[in-house]
Amino acid sequence: MATTNKRKSVKQGKTNKGASRNRPVSKHQKTEKGFPFLALFVALLLLGFIVYFIYSGEPAPAVAVKKEQQRNEEVLPEKPQSQWEYEGLLKDKEVFVDIPEEKKAGTPYQMQCGSFRKQTDAESLKAQIAFQGLSSQVKKTGNWFRVILGPYDRKRVAEKERHKLQRARINGCQIWLWR
Repeated sequence: MATTNKRKSVKQGKTNKGASRNRPVSKHQKTEKGFPFLALFVALLLLGFIVYFIYSGEPAPAVAVKKEQQRNEEVLPEKPQSQWEYEGLLKDKEVFVDIPEEKKAGTPYQMQCGSFRKQTDAESLKAQIAFQGLSSQVKKTGNWFRVILGPYDRKRVAEKERHKLQRARINGCQIWLWR
């Protein structure tokens, strides 16, 4: 019976980690950079076209400037007399214009920007509005704290301030008649 050696020989199991494998080198890694003849050709061709178009235009014919030896002073004609009669009539005429008085708005407007259960939340929104240069009030109605701006005589003024608040990302403001 033959005995088999169960130990591997040192030469068979040993690998050399530092040795490089014999692999084929790819074409992309071994490219040598030469002179870019194609780019040079395109650049010279472009330069040639530019020079051709600059110098190919026909030269403008030389125009001899003749100087007048004697200047004649031009005399303006006399101012014409007015042909219209209304100019004289309007100088002496008085015109009365009836200007209507401004009508007062019936009821003023208010703008409500928030309604909160906690007074601290309402005061926080009031501070954000104050940073925009607008004054607001916190009113308590029942269990709610409302943040109100106004009164405004015209709705247009209230809308202008609402747009200012929207640019500051304070949204949700509503315009109502004053209560």
